[in-house]
Amino acid sequence: MLGWLFGGVVKKFERAAKDVIQESSQEISNLFDHKLKPLADQFDYVSQQRLQEIEDLETQTKVDIENLMNHANDKVKANLQEINQLREQVIKDSQQTISQTNFYLENRINQLSLAVMEAIAGVDSSLQRVENLENQLFADASQLIDKIDEAIDGKLEFIRNELKKHLHHALPNPLDKCRQQLGIGWKFGGSISDMQLYKLNQCYELSKLNENTPIDQVLETYGQLQHNAAMMAALVRKSPELRRRAIEDWMKYGLLCEFWRSTIADYDQKDQLKLQGSYSQQMLKGNL
Repeated sequence: MLGWLFGGVVKKFERAAKDVIQESSQEISNLFDHKLKPLADQFDYVSQQRLQEIEDLETQTKVDIENLMNHANDKVKANLQEINQLREQVIKDSQQTISQTNFYLENRINQLSLAVMEAIAGVDSSLQRVENLENQLFADASQLIDKIDEAIDGKLEFIRNELKKHLHHALPNPLDKCRQQLGIGWKFGGSISDMQLYKLNQCYELSKLNENTPIDQVLETYGQLQHNAAMMAALVRKSPELRRRAIEDWMKYGLLCEFWRSTIADYDQKDQLKLQGSYSQQMLKGNL
């Protein structure tokens, strides 16, 4: 796992920026809490999927960092230098991994670093850069889904049949809780769209989970949901908005698999492990 990389570098950046955060900037604190930490988790997951993928190093990011440091005022220059030193150290410590991913990781580390440095320096574009990073992350995930598309090309009817496996009959069923949730309780099977079928399947899978579910079964459920999301992305590839929703689900359920797999690693008797607590309930339902 590469969690030590992206998650670790964000924590180091946060410590280095601690004085600035305490002094004056709630915006910087929010950037770490609500933007960079979740983004680091997603980078970590996608980077694992991108091993052996080819991506050119965007050298402009390093040029932007140098320009920022050259034009920073004395008050924040020390903080920027510390962030830059951390960036260089992380890259140095990760050379073997970076070579395997053809600069994917170095590129993302540089971009994360610049976003933090811009926030510290008070540059207005820092939040926009984080949004750009999120868009690039989605593009990375989309490329992975494209490979799945190629593998299942010509099998769209098979995918539809997979989605219909929970549609027990074509008649309306207003008492079905999942149908109620989607507002399709009174719909006949033939009038239910592909996306509604996908969401119905998703609802049924999630309804299997509760506080007593063994984590092995949780992993199987999320693995199936991620598989379904990849299939759905292929099915709706001519609809950008629906495809985007499916890819977001693919990322979300992949992250949830990583979370619960790491939880298993903390226990010796995983077969006896049960889920407890309100936070576990939130995670079970995919509330990242």
